[in-house]
Amino acid sequence: MGPGAWLTLAVLAAVVAASFHERSDPAFVLGAGVGVLLLAGVLSPHRALAGFANPAVAIIGLLFVLVGSLERTAWLPWLAGALFGDRESKLGFRGLVPVAALSAFIANVTVVAVLMPAVREWGRRHRAATSRLMMPLGLAATLGGLLTLVGTSSNLVVNGLLVEAGDRGLGLFEIGLVGLPIAVAGLIYLVVAAPRLLPERQDPLGELDANPREYVGWLRVVPGGALDGARVGELRSLESLFVAGIEREGVVRSPVDPGETLRGDDVLAFVGRVDRIAELAAGQGLAPVEGGDERLDAQEGGVELVEAVVSPSSPIVGRNIREAGFRGRYDAVVLAVHRHGERLHGKIGDIVVEPGDTLLFAAGAGFLARWRFARDFYLVSSLGTLPAAVSGKDWTEPLVLLGVVAAVALSLVPLLPAVVAGVLVLVATGRLRPSEVWTTVHWPTLVMIAASIGVSHAMVDSGLAAAVVHGALGGAVGDLGPTALVTAILLLTAVLTEVLDNPAAAALVFPVAAVVAAHHGVGLHAAAIAVAVGASSAFLTPFGYHVNVMIAGAGGYRMGDFVRVGLPLKLIVLAVAALVIPLAW
Repeated sequence: MGPGAWLTLAVLAAVVAASFHERSDPAFVLGAGVGVLLLAGVLSPHRALAGFANPAVAIIGLLFVLVGSLERTAWLPWLAGALFGDRESKLGFRGLVPVAALSAFIANVTVVAVLMPAVREWGRRHRAATSRLMMPLGLAATLGGLLTLVGTSSNLVVNGLLVEAGDRGLGLFEIGLVGLPIAVAGLIYLVVAAPRLLPERQDPLGELDANPREYVGWLRVVPGGALDGARVGELRSLESLFVAGIEREGVVRSPVDPGETLRGDDVLAFVGRVDRIAELAAGQGLAPVEGGDERLDAQEGGVELVEAVVSPSSPIVGRNIREAGFRGRYDAVVLAVHRHGERLHGKIGDIVVEPGDTLLFAAGAGFLARWRFARDFYLVSSLGTLPAAVSGKDWTEPLVLLGVVAAVALSLVPLLPAVVAGVLVLVATGRLRPSEVWTTVHWPTLVMIAASIGVSHAMVDSGLAAAVVHGALGGAVGDLGPTALVTAILLLTAVLTEVLDNPAAAALVFPVAAVVAAHHGVGLHAAAIAVAVGASSAFLTPFGYHVNVMIAGAGGYRMGDFVRVGLPLKLIVLAVAALVIPLAW
């Protein structure tokens, strides 16, 4: 190997090592690796940035937009209940089998993007840590890709290489002969073992649900609304929430007489369970305000009540809420602040934010879609939308998303034009503002995917990948029998797919594997299936596959989590394939 190959290997090792560090930013680590290879001349500028021109990056970004629009409707709770059940039980076969089945015919990236919010909603309602749910979702989708020829892009790459070599190619369900037993064994493992291996990182929502606190929430009576002219006593029917005071024309009075008549622009102070505030405000003619002085008027689509924990890296740490420009920065107003389980008193705008503070704020509709992956907060969840009434327009988002999926599944249009059309329809119908197209995208995920493609190019351009392939298949296994050779092809592709783009790993290994297999009595289809299976077993790193990148951010996973859960699964997949492929082909 030349100097470029050795440097690429060193950079790759550094990236993997840094990924184990809990405080490392995976997107930055990968981007820095690409930067080093660019400066060293291993990568040309074109190859270093080629990942940003890859259709997969644009597809995933646009899927974030489509799914983010769906999160503002009432459909996610329904979808979560339909797929995973409403009982407080583990996310078992009932949820994972449909995920794998859908991934057999629909791109698993699409399946995961659509179902991640539903899984998060299911976990929120059943107080299940997100870290216990996202990895089984992603890995089940990856396993489902081995059920059919169209399940993954690497399957299609292998089939294209077969046809180019003069073969008839693979049948639609041919790979399923090995994919089905792999999926069954893998799903059993995920249901039985994964909950024991995944970290119990209780997200802030679980902690808040387990230890409910009292907040003071300020809501304004909307002039001409349902409560304008009503009596305070009419608000006392709601459990765990009562009117503590009323501000009218700058004068605050407490306690409040139940017979007091409410007027438009009265500001009411409610004390009680935070989750009851949304229930009270929905449809009652109330709008949130900050501390009784700053208002966030409801926009079309409503205002979300959000509870979030401030992260140490948040730009608002060390500044009071007024100086931080909270409203301008996040399009939200703070209603209350808790620290160490106690509500902070005093004027909201004067509170200096510290890491770990829990904020209750009213935000413009779509806040979670824009900020749920940001490092500013450990986001909890929306506690309700004001107003929360479901309108006929709520059919627009699911119908658009279903139309995109159906058009791709029926091979009417490719995935990229389909998602572009879906986003344009939402903008044209007014269900999505142009500014939300940019703010809903999770940019760190896209950077991470693009950078991983750049590292993959460096392995190819430097000769490192070719040296590994030819060294392993051309020399080390030259004297092995057919079964051992199939196993060697599986192992080699499975190793390369952790650091190379899956289709790239398949395209690199297949030509050498086909030649070596022909000289040792191994059928061409057996070698092709071995390459396809190996390329679809990227379970060990958060950057080895697009799905891994997505669930890593949503579940808060690090390299160690992927190794702990993914290594046994990878061994299961390779063992089943090594047993079945020689028998079937």
